[in-house]
Amino acid sequence: MKHLVRSGALALGIALVAAAPAVAKDQKVDIRFAGVAGDEPVACGTPIEGLGTTAQAAQLQDLRFFVSEVALITRGGKAVPLKLAKNSAYRVTRDGIGVTLIDLENGTGSCAVDGTPGTNAIVRGTVPAGKYVGARWTVGVPFALNHTDAPAMPAPLNSAAMAWSWQGGRKFTKIELSDPGGATGSWVAKTFFVHLGSAGCTGNPATGQTVSCANANRGSVRLKKFNPAKQQVAVDVKTLVAGSDITVNGGNAPGCMSAPTDPECAGVFKAFGVSGTQTVFKAIAK
Repeated sequence: MKHLVRSGALALGIALVAAAPAVAKDQKVDIRFAGVAGDEPVACGTPIEGLGTTAQAAQLQDLRFFVSEVALITRGGKAVPLKLAKNSAYRVTRDGIGVTLIDLENGTGSCAVDGTPGTNAIVRGTVPAGKYVGARWTVGVPFALNHTDAPAMPAPLNSAAMAWSWQGGRKFTKIELSDPGGATGSWVAKTFFVHLGSAGCTGNPATGQTVSCANANRGSVRLKKFNPAKQQVAVDVKTLVAGSDITVNGGNAPGCMSAPTDPECAGVFKAFGVSGTQTVFKAIAK
């Protein structure tokens, strides 16, 4: 009788194990970014031709930006959040919020002004196994992590080059194009800055005050067709400045430093998806 009971219990255990649902596996995802001008790659020290309304040549001086709220999109249109890989010099998850710094400059040549030798072209993480057809993300640092003391934060949120102030938060983008002739060149304003970040912020978090910003200025990007296994994301600086004369200062700071009244910011905001549909990012073959 005892033998029969043991056999029955064993059979029941096996049946329960067999009936248990399989644990879904995660699949690894690398979203790679590459700097381009139209169809041509860009790099520090190599002149870029045909930029802006006057088709100027320029040097790349910087090309960095923060990416957050990354998700892959299913065929049915559902956005599935990407869980970032473990923290590194270029990515961090804090309080459940993931941020990656894409750094496409290497501190050499024309990028030596404020650049660093380290680079990072990848957002790395995992999603539940499945079929995905597109991707979306935000250009910028989410509010909860943006208005913090940069030196006290983990990398990459402690980057001095990407910091503004506790009140203003981070530069979401640090993209800079400079006169190839340097100080003796023909540009009236020697550098065209694209420093996207929150503006109109009040309140000092260092003293416990609540911060609020009139203009969040985070860019929204959605690629309806994107396969990270076969494609990468091009960051097109030619499209970014297509509506600007990069050789002069049209008002306020040179280029766009996110002031809502800066005439050069209207095109930048639209290109990054702050207002309207973004045009800077596109899927290209690896």
